[in-house]
Amino acid sequence: KHNTRCDLGEVVFFLEKPKSSTEVSSLYMSITREFNKHCSSEKCDFETDLCKPLQEVSLHSGWIRRNGNSGVGPPYSDHNGNDTTYFLSLSSEMRLSSATLRSKVLLPTDEERVCQITFQYWISQSGVLMVGLQKHSEDAIENIWDDSGELQNQWKAKTITVNSTENFEVIFHGMVENQRQNVTVAIDDVSFSEGCSLASGKNTYFLGNCSFSLLFEWGHGLTTAKQFLFSKAETYKICFVKKCFFFFFFNFLDHLVCLEANDSVLYRSAYLNSSMCHCSSKICHFQFQYSMADNSVLKAVLYTNQVRSMHSFTKAQIFPLTLKGTIQSRTGFICLNNIQFVDIARSEPSAFSSVEEFTCTNGKSTEPGSSCVFYPDCSDNSDEDPGIDDAIFKVFHYELFQQVRFWYWLSQDSQLSVFRTALNGSLEKMCDILGLPEMEWTKASIQVDSAAGNLSFQIIFQATIRAANASVAIDNISITKECEVENISLSAIKSENKASVCDFERDNCGWFETANADGFDWIRSSSSSLEPAFQQQAPPQDHTYNKSEGHFMFILKNSSSISQVAQLRSPKFRQTGSNCTMSFWYYNYGQSVGAAEMQLLVDGLDEPTVLWRVYYDQGNQWLKSVIQLGRLSHPFQFSLNKISLGFYDGVSAIDDITFENCALPPPALSCEGPNWFWCRDTKACISRLLVCDLVDDCGDGSDEDKCNPDLQCDFENGLCNWAQDTEDDFDWIRIQGPTPTLNTGPLKDHTTGTSLGHYLYMESSEPQEFEDKAVLLSPLFNPTYNRTCIFRFHYHMSGKQVYTLSVFQRTMSNTKGILLWYKYGNQGGKWIRQTLYISSSKPFQILVKGTVGDGFSGDIGLDDMSFLDCAVYNGSLPTISTTLSGTSSPITLPLNNCTENEFVCRASGNCIRMIQKCDFRPDCSDQSDESDCAKEICNFEDNTQCGWYQPALEEISETDSITKIFKWELGSGAKLYPGEEEHCPSTDHTKNTEEGVYLFADSSNGEYGHTADIATPVISFTGPKCKITFWNHMNGSTIGSLEVLCKTGNKTSTLWTQSGSQGPKWNRAEVFLGIRSDFQVIFRAKRGVSYMGDVAVDDITFEDCSPLLIPDRPCTLDEFTCANKYCIPKDQLCDFVNDCADNSDENSAICSASIGRCDFEFDFCDWKQEENDDFDWHLRISSTTKLGTGPAADHTLQEVSGHYIFIKSSILQFPGQKARISSSVLSRMNKKCKIFFYYHMYGAHVGSLIVYQMTMSKREKILLILTGNQGNFWQNKALNLVGDGKEDFQVIFEGIVGTDLKGGIALDDITLSRECLPSQEFLPAESTTLPPTGSCSHGYWQCQNGKCYRPEQSCDFEDNCGDNTDESECGTSCTFENGRCGWQNSLADSFDWVLGAGSPQSLRPPRDHTLGNRTGQFLYLEATAIGLKNQKAHVRSSRWKESSRSCVLSFWYFKSSKATGCIQVLIKTDDGTVKIWSDSGSVSDEWSKVELHLGKLRNFEVIFEGIRTRDLGGGAALDDIEFNNCSTAGENPRECPAFTDFVCSNEDCIESQLVCDYKPDCEDLSDEADCSYYTSIPGSCNFETQEQEWTTVCGLTQDPGDDFDWNVSSGSVTGKMSPDTDHTPGRGQHFLYVNSTAQEEGSRARVITTKFFPASLGVCRVRFWFWMFASRQTGVLKVYSVEEHGMDILMWSSSKNEENKWMYANVVLSSNAPFRVAFEVEVGQSEPTEFALDDISFTPGCVDGGPSIPHPPTCSSDQFPCAYVQQCLPLNAKCDGAEDCLDGSDEINCPTVTPTTMSSSSCKPTEFLCPSKGCMPALLKCDGVPDCLLNEDEIGCRKLISLISACISVDHTDDFSLNFSFCKSFLTFYFSS
Repeated sequence: KHNTRCDLGEVVFFLEKPKSSTEVSSLYMSITREFNKHCSSEKCDFETDLCKPLQEVSLHSGWIRRNGNSGVGPPYSDHNGNDTTYFLSLSSEMRLSSATLRSKVLLPTDEERVCQITFQYWISQSGVLMVGLQKHSEDAIENIWDDSGELQNQWKAKTITVNSTENFEVIFHGMVENQRQNVTVAIDDVSFSEGCSLASGKNTYFLGNCSFSLLFEWGHGLTTAKQFLFSKAETYKICFVKKCFFFFFFNFLDHLVCLEANDSVLYRSAYLNSSMCHCSSKICHFQFQYSMADNSVLKAVLYTNQVRSMHSFTKAQIFPLTLKGTIQSRTGFICLNNIQFVDIARSEPSAFSSVEEFTCTNGKSTEPGSSCVFYPDCSDNSDEDPGIDDAIFKVFHYELFQQVRFWYWLSQDSQLSVFRTALNGSLEKMCDILGLPEMEWTKASIQVDSAAGNLSFQIIFQATIRAANASVAIDNISITKECEVENISLSAIKSENKASVCDFERDNCGWFETANADGFDWIRSSSSSLEPAFQQQAPPQDHTYNKSEGHFMFILKNSSSISQVAQLRSPKFRQTGSNCTMSFWYYNYGQSVGAAEMQLLVDGLDEPTVLWRVYYDQGNQWLKSVIQLGRLSHPFQFSLNKISLGFYDGVSAIDDITFENCALPPPALSCEGPNWFWCRDTKACISRLLVCDLVDDCGDGSDEDKCNPDLQCDFENGLCNWAQDTEDDFDWIRIQGPTPTLNTGPLKDHTTGTSLGHYLYMESSEPQEFEDKAVLLSPLFNPTYNRTCIFRFHYHMSGKQVYTLSVFQRTMSNTKGILLWYKYGNQGGKWIRQTLYISSSKPFQILVKGTVGDGFSGDIGLDDMSFLDCAVYNGSLPTISTTLSGTSSPITLPLNNCTENEFVCRASGNCIRMIQKCDFRPDCSDQSDESDCAKEICNFEDNTQCGWYQPALEEISETDSITKIFKWELGSGAKLYPGEEEHCPSTDHTKNTEEGVYLFADSSNGEYGHTADIATPVISFTGPKCKITFWNHMNGSTIGSLEVLCKTGNKTSTLWTQSGSQGPKWNRAEVFLGIRSDFQVIFRAKRGVSYMGDVAVDDITFEDCSPLLIPDRPCTLDEFTCANKYCIPKDQLCDFVNDCADNSDENSAICSASIGRCDFEFDFCDWKQEENDDFDWHLRISSTTKLGTGPAADHTLQEVSGHYIFIKSSILQFPGQKARISSSVLSRMNKKCKIFFYYHMYGAHVGSLIVYQMTMSKREKILLILTGNQGNFWQNKALNLVGDGKEDFQVIFEGIVGTDLKGGIALDDITLSRECLPSQEFLPAESTTLPPTGSCSHGYWQCQNGKCYRPEQSCDFEDNCGDNTDESECGTSCTFENGRCGWQNSLADSFDWVLGAGSPQSLRPPRDHTLGNRTGQFLYLEATAIGLKNQKAHVRSSRWKESSRSCVLSFWYFKSSKATGCIQVLIKTDDGTVKIWSDSGSVSDEWSKVELHLGKLRNFEVIFEGIRTRDLGGGAALDDIEFNNCSTAGENPRECPAFTDFVCSNEDCIESQLVCDYKPDCEDLSDEADCSYYTSIPGSCNFETQEQEWTTVCGLTQDPGDDFDWNVSSGSVTGKMSPDTDHTPGRGQHFLYVNSTAQEEGSRARVITTKFFPASLGVCRVRFWFWMFASRQTGVLKVYSVEEHGMDILMWSSSKNEENKWMYANVVLSSNAPFRVAFEVEVGQSEPTEFALDDISFTPGCVDGGPSIPHPPTCSSDQFPCAYVQQCLPLNAKCDGAEDCLDGSDEINCPTVTPTTMSSSSCKPTEFLCPSKGCMPALLKCDGVPDCLLNEDEIGCRKLISLISACISVDHTDDFSLNFSFCKSFLTFYFSS
């Protein structure tokens, strides 16, 4: 039968009694062809998923289904130009280099059935797409078409005709080069013609009476890469009782069915399912051949009537078979062949002879074993009559045939296990049932194996959940009637098992009270059974069930005797095994509950051993305690004691006592292999590593017999042959019982497990100090040669301030040696075993070092130290020796006729500059200038070293032997000796052959620590993108390290480093060089401890290293114009890379406007550590790198001294913990914003880096996820940041810790593009009805004494309040006795300055400086649990406004003699951060005073910087910070902070950038008095144009390329959404505005200055006032510098709006070329908005292109200058009641005194006219004393005198802002005036 509906995807047919399997296959093929005739061709457009002809599995191996908007890279649309439709893509961004897409099995073709496949494809450069044909009788794939990227990034169509006389598959294979960016192969619209007939809906094979379907993951094995060795598998016998009609045999048409490893199938299961199979005999055979490798799992599963059976089966007729395969290794595979199912008649096994039929009550019989299965086989349900259903979980007696039957339901990622527990203690797993994707109720029958014997047993069901949403259910459990219930308690079988678990629910488990009759006893009870009077003495619930009915043991007090004792004694136990632990839950709650103690009482010992103590109230809760017992060979008991002295009041209880791992190892008939030891008497098998370790693991002592006493020490009789080091700080102490300090150290030894045993411990109390060390020395040992010496020891590290324990191995007597192992911090109150494997080619010694922490609770214990396979050495160790060193040899130039600064081209004789030699660009026609230089590509295949040379070898004379020197050599896999392939490359990287050549450092020569350098010739010059890439091979147990160095002159810096084994493979590395000159690149290999590990490199390439060529074209709008006229992409602007080669793209004047930009050289900039994460990102430098995998240099400076931020797995950061930093808030309006950053993720299990946007409502949008090793080099990433228009957002970098302690994640050089807009808060209009705060009016703050002050009066060194309120939190003078006085820690630091008191125990001072006692407070540099060398902590003041010229800062500092920190003082201003003091490094253990002259400063912070000088620690402190004489009040003569400041008439100083900005900054308004020069600068405008065309008057023009225009108007015209008035003082009425009512979101209006300003950096400023309609959806106002060519540079943007308020902006403008200035508005969302501009003014620096000289006054001294127009009036016109100035400024801010009416002509030549007072002697002018009423006689005098004085002495001044040409121009102007 068949159904011709194509959407069914398969043909269904039934056959009766076919004659042969050939007939079946033939008929099936005919039906399938008939079916396909009715179907149109199948087309795959990938809009929803794959179509039927393609296999789903292919998508897991690199192909991704995406569209053009996915952000992965090109193509950005399908072949029709649609960016929303889907296609398949393979991209180099996904880090997979190839991917395969297979069709399903297709039927043979013929002349009538032609199969054609048509598809669209895209290939970018470096991509390849191939189409192959695989016939089912062949392993090889025939390539029938390919293309390799000649399409130049465009879609193209292709049709392929396939001819095959047998079943076949079509394979699409794409390849990309993942070292390049944006390499893509894509396919779309794959269609199959009608002649392409599917063999089935699934890959189906007929196997006689079974058909098998390959479900998804199973593929057809390709034996070209592997040779499979098949042996006949075991015969899997499946027994049945029904008839069968034929057998089958199938060998997959001589083809393999394989499951191979890739990333998508690891740890997942694949299923090869049969259809229904038929068996007629009592026994049928299911047989197959298989081949497996590397942790692969293959299971055969049989289904019978929906019952999944695991062992034998008793009823089956038609059943499915399933082969389940699981790959658990990347090198694993499973292949199948020759599957057979054979029906052979055999005799019925006797095991089934007891199965009886069930007779229903109506007389009918059922199948054997069908009763009591929750499914009625009898019509009257009598077979399911309840009778034994409640028997489960009871104990059953074993009969000959027994079954447990149940129904189960499993989801995927779940498992159900069935166990049988016998009363002899054995536990046997009966079966595992794994969840499958198909979830349904399924019946199971589990048979009990008859081999177990006649023993009682118990059934246990165990459910395992592997995913959050997985589930397991069971129902309808039944036991066959052959199982007889025996009500026997398991705990009653063996007396020694009585107390293995005790929850006190049935009895007291043998625990009893020994001190009776004192009214203070342990009793067993529950809370609910107690009388109300006693319930307060017991927990409200037990621990077991958390119910009041649950039972426990507790202390009941019913009398008030003075001395009462409660002793709870355990039953007596015979012995324990070596790993035994005891745990229990306890309650110790109440104000007077007292202490409790658990003691160990051992037979034969008089003294008890304290195992556990608890002190005082532990809270109203159950708490768990775990006690380590270890090996106890004598009978023992426990005693839990509590003593009451008559005032006991509380709750003391114990519950759920559990003993684990306490049995001795079980006996065995024998032990197989050399790694096991067979115990003499107990016959147990134990690991060989447990032999002679001072612990009786066997239980009969045989593992500790005949041990060499020189190789072990339990410290029972001294130190044995161990010794105390004489060069440490103190000694280890041998002790019994607990250490003297509470809550630290062991309570007993490890050897005996009692207080009588001895051990060593390190005392951390006084007189020891932080980081004092105690070192224990082992005896000397012989070299291990080809063996491994094993060191075992037990350590105990318990206490809050435990520091470190470490083990070193040394071969030189005067060194510390190499670190083998270390442990940090509290490890819990138990002895821990550690095993170390040691290899050494020389005699060696072991050092065990303990280090004291920052406190007394840090004791460390050692015990039972032993060696295995080691031999004591009777000699002595040598002292350390030196290694070879060398320098570069000079390069000899050929003879030439050129100057010494030129190079002669050898063919032509032409001369070129010497800097053009060896610059990776041939300038000579014969390329001789590059012939003796580093080769751009070197693969060593020509058996040369490509010009690289070894400086050390060139210094050795010819007579010296260099054969044994550790050096670089050429090698190949073909030259390896046997055994060397384990630690040397067996193939090169270039050819991947044994004959291929590579460069390696031969570790069979030299000694540990020796280095070998190989260097390039001197490279003269490189371009900004230069980098070196290479492949390295580092494998071997003792591999050393590889470094890449840069040597310039005598300075050598590390660029890259890698140490330790990286596995048997070639690894790519990349090192950024950038612009450098006259330097060498050096590869340095460092030898490891033995010969087992050669460092090798291959395929060294210098990429993009030639210097820049300046183009002869102008830059485009998407490019930035460098100062040297080179063009770079706009995204490279301000990215911390010198892309311009002159650094003009990184100039601070241009880049300071960028938000979120940070190189982390000082702090985290605008990035903040998140508070709700698990730990912090650390600021660090690469010199702190030890054994980790952090970068060798930062990205910014490419130096080890450069900073970046970093996280790594450590002893305090567990896998999965997260650290986050967040950006400042960005605007919802962002559309073209991008973030750029560099990352370094290196390590085997490094963790993950996630970048995402988070809105203010905490909605997340993931932008990037990187997981695992990304390579040992810096890489950059660019991500788009797009707002949703509704919510502002932040960018979050989240680092997740991996499992590798050496793995780390680093970030550096984060940049947000210029288009990124910051968030601007919406500020609605302030209500006028709100009452003022306190007694102060609006705009004032209240002092603590009730007075008021303005906010700008705070932090100015002047006590305006009278009680110092306005200065107290500014980081002012402070003794720290009452707090921090405003000194705040930086939020970006990973450790802090801490307020604290003296402590003689730690590194901080024993007393403060202020009071001189231990209670006085100070700031100190904390010693944290986790830290890295050179980490910094900053404590800073607030921003001080201005200091006087006599300002002095003093403070006291302390440095411990063991200090691990230093102090620096920094001053941070708008111009940067400067260090003004650093401690000298000397220490005295006393407070020292420092005085620093600060002088005249403006807008500055004082920062105290603490720096770690070791990995952990503090030891530095500050106290009594004081500012003296810093107030500017009354300063005489008054001095300005900057020479360019403007001096107000009242002698106040303001910055020159604030002059004439339509905002008075001088209190006397003198900065806005004569501004006509400012307003005359083209582009400056207040839009009061007096009916003239405003664009002409203002020097502005509309941009013809925008969407709408600006207009000039007044508030009376524009309406409600515009300003009520303009901003211009005086007569001002007009302003510039736009109305967006008719515009769409994103529309732009732009106005540009008509004149170009000269190129300048940081000296030109535009000031303006702007107004925005108050709305949360308002648009954005932007200011650009617009060059003639190249991109417009965004200098400022804002969407800030305050209702009905003009806002001020002061913007720095910078450009490398002449530029204009543009004001642009971009319309926002939702509602119409309006923008307004007014009072635009430019500073004189914009016109001059640099510092400007003073300009002469507009008017003479006897005239009054109007403020904003060039107009002079008689002095008497000022404030005469009539507006004479065009701008009305003559009547602004007029005094109440009537001015004089005198004119200057009425004064004598020796007099001066005060307009407000009359004629005065000219000698009084500029005499420093104001004589005129309005100070007219002193206006401008001070600056004039200062300029004259400074210019006369210009040769001696320190002010570098002055120069000769300036002074000459100024003095000429002055004296001529």
